Amino acid sequence: MKKIIFLLLRKAIYYASGLCPRTNKAVMGCYQDKFADNAKYLYLHWQNTDFIQTIWISGDKELVSQLRDDGFEAYSRRSIQGIVHCLTAKYYFYSGYIGDISQYLAKGAVKINLWHGSPLKKIEFDITSGPLATTYQITDFKTKIFNSIKYHQTYIKPDIMFSPSPVMDALFSSAFRLPMSQIHRSGNPRTDYYRRYPDKKQSISQIFNHQYSQVILYRPTWIDSPHDAKRSIEKETEQSTEKNISSSKRYIGGFDWQSLSTQLKDNNQLFLIRFHPNQAHLAKRLKNYPNIIDISHWQDIYNIFHEIDLLITDESSLCIDFLLYQTPTIFYTSSDVRKDKTSKTAASSSTKPSILKTETEKNHIKNDHYDYVDNLPLFGIGHSKTVDKFEDLLIKLRCSDSFYISAHVSHEYKQLTQLFWPEQACDAFDTIELQIGKISNKTKVSQEKYRTSPT
Repeated sequence: MKKIIFLLLRKAIYYASGLCPRTNKAVMGCYQDKFADNAKYLYLHWQNTDFIQTIWISGDKELVSQLRDDGFEAYSRRSIQGIVHCLTAKYYFYSGYIGDISQYLAKGAVKINLWHGSPLKKIEFDITSGPLATTYQITDFKTKIFNSIKYHQTYIKPDIMFSPSPVMDALFSSAFRLPMSQIHRSGNPRTDYYRRYPDKKQSISQIFNHQYSQVILYRPTWIDSPHDAKRSIEKETEQSTEKNISSSKRYIGGFDWQSLSTQLKDNNQLFLIRFHPNQAHLAKRLKNYPNIIDISHWQDIYNIFHEIDLLITDESSLCIDFLLYQTPTIFYTSSDVRKDKTSKTAASSSTKPSILKTETEKNHIKNDHYDYVDNLPLFGIGHSKTVDKFEDLLIKLRCSDSFYISAHVSHEYKQLTQLFWPEQACDAFDTIELQIGKISNKTKVSQEKYRTSPT
């Protein structure tokens, strides 16, 4: 009963907040109270240019204090100042959900979702399988009302989104239930920032006080376990002690970490691990292996993108951002993990009829992905860049060719770059300011021809 009262009260507060007058300022925030992603880089840019009053909102008091010490405007979410700014700001900029700022006080503000990735896996209302499906797939009006109350912020539509390409236009429109008129063509602040401010890039050799021959980044995608799904949507404060065996196996079970460490040390290679925040705790088990360093706790890693020599991932959309740097990529999922995932997917869908065209499609866990992914160069079905045995991965890491884009595949990287990052009229910051200018009647910024890929 208390839970029901809380949910209804949350909804009531949200609608009541729409009665407050809004002034021309922007509040921003990030997932899990971090200082990261697109919202971070737009915030830093506007703190530098004073385009609009910009306030960072977070539940992390230490982060707020640090930002204030750096001369930036930031407030704790539950402080008097934070509440006032959330109630009176005309613009909400976030990279995931309005709860990154305040899910209670956003009614009446212009909500601008700077979504944190270019999806390969289905997102939001396109999700039809797995533990998140019941959140989004609505069978009747009663369920819709119930879900909109229980998963309040998930059902709050953004007013504006930005998309880098026609492919993403269609996906964002479907996943967020938005008309195309509310989706505007733009690059991402997180990828355009270091083009505007190249002096902000950092050197890996200086960070770790060692000059490595090659730097490898391992970035697996998030696994939407039921527990993590609940935490990510409802933002519960309770921490479960239950271990997710499936996540552990998927993230670290496909490696012989001692063998990998030995080879890395012999070849003077650095292996950086970047797990999703929901599963970052798993990397603690790997802290004692030489030349393997966990950077999951970093706020983000865009400041070192230019020094990554090879990306290893399974299906993380981070590989799309790396296209801007033409970074070689290996797609690795252990065959044992793949079989385990396939069997679980088959078991969970055994009560539903399905038509599978080929055996290959079965193994690809098609229901989790958008249809277009299977036909993409580099990481579509059956492509040579996919590896499913750890021994083969070790061989790849010993081979110097793995750290270069060969001539016969360079056109595929260029194809993907053009698909996801076509030429833009101006960079993300100018594009966003143009849209804000239209709303706020501010002076429009100049448009110079700009290409988002770094030189």
